[in-house]
Amino acid sequence: MFTKESPTVQINPCKRILKMPGALCGGISTGSDKIRSGYGNGDCLYFDLEHLVFAVADGTERFPWASRDLLQRLSESLSRSGSPETVSGWKDMMNTEIYAGQKYQHKTTFSAVALRREGEDVFLIIANGGDSVVTVMDGLTGKIRRQTGRNMDFAGRSRQIVDVTEHRVSDPNHRVLLSTDGFDDVWRYYLRQSPAGTTRGVLERIGLDGIGEVISGILEEHRDRFEYDDVGFILLDPGAVERVKGKALIMGGTRPFEEKRYRLQYTPEAYDRWIPDAEWAGQEEMLAGAGIHVLSAGRC
Repeated sequence: MFTKESPTVQINPCKRILKMPGALCGGISTGSDKIRSGYGNGDCLYFDLEHLVFAVADGTERFPWASRDLLQRLSESLSRSGSPETVSGWKDMMNTEIYAGQKYQHKTTFSAVALRREGEDVFLIIANGGDSVVTVMDGLTGKIRRQTGRNMDFAGRSRQIVDVTEHRVSDPNHRVLLSTDGFDDVWRYYLRQSPAGTTRGVLERIGLDGIGEVISGILEEHRDRFEYDDVGFILLDPGAVERVKGKALIMGGTRPFEEKRYRLQYTPEAYDRWIPDAEWAGQEEMLAGAGIHVLSAGRC
């Protein structure tokens, strides 16, 4: 249920994590080979807390910023016109404004979820192009209820996105995960190391909004023990996420020089702290140095 009082949304610039307590978390981590080779991070996340639209995109090593460009256009479109309420409206927006502007060489995946409430029910409009994935799961059992299939509708290579669907969610235990392909490898590795052993066990022990810190922690603790690609994900409780007026941001899609600066400057001693959304406006330059760009969410 929405509350009259806006919830606190926090960002940790050192760990590149966002969370809304009890409702939402997400983050990016740069792949092991990308770090060694000095590449950018092609994974990019979009959190639009006013329109309740969340998206992930995964660009190539050659053009990692292509994912950020795509999600920036999505943000601009939502700011102008708001979030479409129908599947056909989303297809029209994506194909005429978002996909149409992507250059052929700037190939990237795109997965998005838009939330809409009607009474006690939540409706999800899910759009998916490429090999990133949207998963709807049962938070109590860990069972997958719905999952998008991988396809060839990458932005840049395809002028249209075809896989756009709407789903009604009435079970309060359902959780929604948007993830790039690097997430699965790291999550499976973590489950093999974790005493909980299952997704259900982790959610019970740690809670939804702690998953970002789990991912960051496992990569730091087990650095150089296994190989992984860029990791980008957003995990949310569709019944608990609350609207926060005027708040939207993009995280990731960084160029090599941005990653180099981040690794050199954003040490835990200086930047491992949580910044609430009330302070984002005064910390925009610092957040941008971690590849986190605060945006204007525009009108509702």
